[in-house]
Amino acid sequence: MNNKKIIKVLGSAALAATIGITGCSVKAAEETTEKTSKETTRETTEETEDEDYCGSGCYIDEDDEEYYSSYSFQSTNGELEGQDEYMELCPTHVDNSYDEIGDDYYINDLTVIEDEDVRALAQSYMDDGFRICDPRVDLAQGWAMGDGEYMFNNGFSAEYDDGEWYKVVYAYKMNETLFNYFFVELYPWDADAVTEDDGTVIRVSEEGFYVEFNRDTGIGIYYYDFQCDPSLGDEIEVDI
Repeated sequence: MNNKKIIKVLGSAALAATIGITGCSVKAAEETTEKTSKETTRETTEETEDEDYCGSGCYIDEDDEEYYSSYSFQSTNGELEGQDEYMELCPTHVDNSYDEIGDDYYINDLTVIEDEDVRALAQSYMDDGFRICDPRVDLAQGWAMGDGEYMFNNGFSAEYDDGEWYKVVYAYKMNETLFNYFFVELYPWDADAVTEDDGTVIRVSEEGFYVEFNRDTGIGIYYYDFQCDPSLGDEIEVDI
């Protein structure tokens, strides 16, 4: 899938990344990244004495100033409340790359999503023009939301790209403890981030990005978007 657009996220390191995009399509260079987010572009390598663990199942060279993060990974050891119910360990080795997966990574049959509330939410995003990614592939490849060690196992990711706006959403079943840890505490929020809580939905947001948790459905959402600017040429650098 040479035109793969979706930006994969882990939600675990405190480093804003600069990514190259063509038009509004992310270039998923597998030799440098499996997942790219507002937080970090992560390079999967073997651990060496000269590298620091970035908390995303990878190591980043301390001498690489563009990508180096001082974030120190802290394993949860699977001990957070509800972690054994809503999460699982990420696979340690995968064989497929983005290019090898194919266009069937995007699904139309949402019956593969067993949870009724999650499936209804996926349908609402599909109705709004999002493409729903196969959650089975995300789990098999370790692309589901998490910290690189543990990932959520009941939900989906989706992307929207109309040439002007690029949007990504992750939605997973969880409890409030896991939401606060993986979606709020591990994210490097701007000083002007806003927290709202109406008793049912708690939402933390800044420009172009938000996370929220619905206490009634038990679904946490991670969302971000940015506007493409074709006037900048075929290849532009965008901080997200």
